[in-house]
Amino acid sequence: MKLCTGIVMVVLLAPKATASLAPDRRPLGEVDFFGYKGLDVAAVRAALPFHEGDSFPPAKVHSDQLKRKVAAAIQRAIGREPTDVSFVCCDAKQNYMVYVGLPGESYEALALNPVPTGGVRFPKDAVKLGEDMDRAWTSAVMTGHATEDDAAGYSLTNDPKARKVELALRDYALQHEELVRQVLTSSSDAEHRALAAEMLGYGRQSDRQVGDLVQASLDADNEVRNNAVRALWVLATAKPALARSIPPQPFIRLLRSGAWLDHNKGSLVLAALTTAREPKLLEELRADALESLLEMARWRNIGHAEAALTILGRMAGIEEEALNKLIEAGQTGAILAKFDRE
Repeated sequence: MKLCTGIVMVVLLAPKATASLAPDRRPLGEVDFFGYKGLDVAAVRAALPFHEGDSFPPAKVHSDQLKRKVAAAIQRAIGREPTDVSFVCCDAKQNYMVYVGLPGESYEALALNPVPTGGVRFPKDAVKLGEDMDRAWTSAVMTGHATEDDAAGYSLTNDPKARKVELALRDYALQHEELVRQVLTSSSDAEHRALAAEMLGYGRQSDRQVGDLVQASLDADNEVRNNAVRALWVLATAKPALARSIPPQPFIRLLRSGAWLDHNKGSLVLAALTTAREPKLLEELRADALESLLEMARWRNIGHAEAALTILGRMAGIEEEALNKLIEAGQTGAILAKFDRE
């Protein structure tokens, strides 16, 4: 199975966002939740300042303002603020999606790495390359042209402009390997570390590369974690030999965090690591991440639910071909029914 989860999307409320939500308003598709065990999700949904089918984003509102409005509404509804609000583009109909993290019993605060204090930074040409990558990839996503080829162990988007920048990113990573590692492991600047994590995914493939990316998967910054974990997923999917050196425990922890990006990318890595259905790993997932996986599997965007459904199907012993067919047909109930009594 080639998982598509998390490829064709832009998180519009990214930590480094300085502008308003994208100006092209579209219908709001799915609004889904995670971390909600023991909480009244219906009350939260009713309290939100927007609802499925609305024109989105609301007119004349900055993304940070909208996030504050959501937090205040949820505080009034359940007495606690959300752990995350992510505005995501796009679903199969090119509509926006919203994912809201809640501080229920299935949420666990994530223990993260200390923030580095070093002064190392990328030069201006590398920063510009990262900015070019952001613009090209966002444009490809927003126009529905962001399918990609990951067979080489790094992402090459089928959009020509994005692919050109990705290849330039790979050239830079190969030529400046030590600088990329120094920035990732020691820079106090989160934006530079995020760029380094993205670049390292395009770098020379080795156990050392994997080790640095695994360490960065628990970085204190959401975007750094996202870029590092995504790179590991692509590597694990394309290069099984390297996948064997990726420990599953950090990504199990990500499934219980309060951030949607952690759930999204962590589940992808774990789907790649469970391909062989190793019993010890499947039991560890059942013991430590079952509730989180079930919450994700209930997301109505099948692309974002796919990794969790795949892991659950393997835990339930569903044969791979049959599992693929169930997911492709959207027959998720047949998978979830295996866990009704748990």
